[in-house]
Amino acid sequence: MGKKFAWRNGEQRVISVTPVARGLLLPVLATIIAAALIEYGAGHVQFLRSIHLILLLIFVVPCLFVVATRTWRWRSHKVHVTNQRIIVEGGVLHHQRSEVDLRDVLATRISQRFRERLTRRGTIALETRAGTMGLGVVHHPSALCRLIDLEREACRESDLAYDTVFDFDTPRANDFEVDSRHRRDSQ
Repeated sequence: MGKKFAWRNGEQRVISVTPVARGLLLPVLATIIAAALIEYGAGHVQFLRSIHLILLLIFVVPCLFVVATRTWRWRSHKVHVTNQRIIVEGGVLHHQRSEVDLRDVLATRISQRFRERLTRRGTIALETRAGTMGLGVVHHPSALCRLIDLEREACRESDLAYDTVFDFDTPRANDFEVDSRHRRDSQ
């Protein structure tokens, strides 16, 4: 989960999710198209054949650099769900981490557009006491929300301490009265 991640007592990781890659498709397509056009042109034009390596350096290497940095940024972003809290961490140069206890989560919300429903992606937002916390666009958001809700329920059930003492109060005879006419007559 990261170099400085500190586990709490009894905490276990349920799932770790990498959100959907955004902004990778166009640089990958640009790299492939630029390389294909340079190779095709070098095969048909004598002048391009002589400078074909220079053209690859000028047009393909920057596209590869953009693909590499965006992939690095995408892979550095994670959402961790444990049995006690939800942690969102990420960042390439400046590592950021935000977390929320499962007890503080009031509701989970999914927002999906039509295209996102077809590709089974969606944005998850957690409604907490402090405000809304976004988890980002993830694959199968309804499954992740079900996991979070199951862990929230398990966390609520275990809120009661094991050493809690319950007292038994003996009910009075009048507490179980069904027909209230007899009581009015006796008064």
